[in-house]
Parts: sequence; C-alpha cells; structure tokens
Amino acid sequence: MTSFRGLFPSPRRGVLYLLLLAFGYALGMGIFYEPPNTVEAAENEPAPKLILHKLGGKKTSLEDYRGKWVFLNFWATWCPPCLKEMPEMEEFYKKFKSKNLVMLAVSVDKDDPSKIASFIKDHGYTFEVFLDPDGESLDKFHTSKIPATFIINPKGEVVSQAAGPREWMDPEIIKYFNDLMKKG
Repeated sequence: MTSFRGLFPSPRRGVLYLLLLAFGYALGMGIFYEPPNTVEAAENEPAPKLILHKLGGKKTSLEDYRGKWVFLNFWATWCPPCLKEMPEMEEFYKKFKSKNLVMLAVSVDKDDPSKIASFIKDHGYTFEVFLDPDGESLDKFHTSKIPATFIINPKGEVVSQAAGPREWMDPEIIKYFNDLMKKG
C-alpha cells in the first residue's frame, strides 16, 4: 500500500496535483466554457415529420405550423444549460411572436408530465410545451445533445440551428433573426 507521503513526495507537488485536479473538474463542469452566441445556418432541408404531444395531452403535427416561423427547442428540467437559457427564450418569444413566430419547447424528461407543467407554470413561461420522453423527435433531428434549437421557416425548412445554450436576447442574435425573417 502506498502511503500519502509516497504519492506526494513534497508539499509543493501535492498542491500542484490538487490544483490540476480542481482545474480539470472545473473544465469538465463547464465553468470556463463560454457558449457561442451565434446561430448556425442550416441547409434549408425539409423539417422531419413529427407528431408532437402537447403538455396536457393534445397531439399536433409540426406540419400544422406551416406558414409560421418555428423556434423548436429540445430541453429537460434536469439540464442546467437548458434552464439557464429558458428565461431569455421567453423574452425572445415575446419579442418575435407578433412577427409570425411560434416557440415549441419539447421536453425530453421522463418524469411525470405534472412536474414539467408545474415547472412551466412556476416560471411563467408562455410558449407551447410538448413531451418527448423517449427522444423520438430529438432523434429525427439527428442529435442527442440538449439544449438543441432548430429554426424552421414558413415553408417547413430547417434554416438555422443552435447546439447548446444561447443568450437569445443578444443583439447579434436579434439582428440575425430580424434579417432572416426579412429574407423570408
């Protein structure tokens, strides 16, 4: 059995190891990670056909939103980056809903839907919320990471995407969306 003294022959080396361990932990937890504040253009491919299960039970199809801009966000209550971006998503939704935009937040939580409903109500979110506990809708967008956001134009084509959280009220993102909507 190796003694503590054998692992760290000098106090200086022990402190160095502990600092490296702490730095690695912080890096792994995303403390030093600054998410990009851009939205990437997509290939204007048709959005996958989805049947969405609205919180509360009603089913709808993604195609039912044709003619509108769709902000489709996949998230979960256990995902800290998802929760961090949601207040700005609400602000973004309020800013753009009069410009023919709908926001669809699809929860991939496996929890009881009443927990998700309570979360949405407690935070005062007004965008539409859907359930995808098996991740089937998320799979159709060929991603497994959340948060993931896809912007679908009124023709039903995915025109932009964002992997990871964003600061949705950032002036660059607002300008990007205003320009995107003008192009139509």
